[in-house]
Amino acid sequence: MREMKETREKAHHCRFLISAVLILCAVTSPFTVRAEKSGAAEVIRSFSAALLDSMKRADELGYSGRYTLLEPVVKESFALSFMASQSVGSHWKTLTKEQQGTFLKVYTDWTIASYAGRFDSYSGQHFEVVSESEPDRGTVTVVSRLVRVNKEGIVFYYKLRKTEGKWRVVDIQISGVSQLALTRSQFVNVLKDKGFEGLISMLKGKIEEFSQGTNQ
Repeated sequence: MREMKETREKAHHCRFLISAVLILCAVTSPFTVRAEKSGAAEVIRSFSAALLDSMKRADELGYSGRYTLLEPVVKESFALSFMASQSVGSHWKTLTKEQQGTFLKVYTDWTIASYAGRFDSYSGQHFEVVSESEPDRGTVTVVSRLVRVNKEGIVFYYKLRKTEGKWRVVDIQISGVSQLALTRSQFVNVLKDKGFEGLISMLKGKIEEFSQGTNQ
């Protein structure tokens, strides 16, 4: 009799454990899907938060401080190696390994400098993520808006792909125009007219202008 009671208690305990596992799966599975889907949007939220911090503390930080603030988040949020290679088109393959390394470094500095130089004031603006698309051939589009007081907002269409297991920006579209395509057009023309050293010189000149507040 005692053995039967123990058997019933064990069976009841097993059913309880199974029910608990099923409930846990029901609760956590949807969350896992949502977490995966929201990964790209979180990249943009973190990047936007850093930009807003740079704007709010612009005078306190100065250009060098804003650069230091934004450097890690830009490197974490953008697929800089991919974007650098795409920005010079087919010329990338004609560069030596040393030239590719030099260009990637200067391209990275220029990217960070452009944000540190341009996001240098605050007057009540804020960013908001509007939507996140389903992956389309490995690319997710996150729409973000810069809301400005008494001014028309600016809408950014961030294109992200998985790079080294993490969502990273590969392009930004504003008013339907690809910023990477614009960059490639400019860079390729400079390469054709002035060569590799001319392109590096141009980028370093722009970085200097950002640091002096003369390139907006």
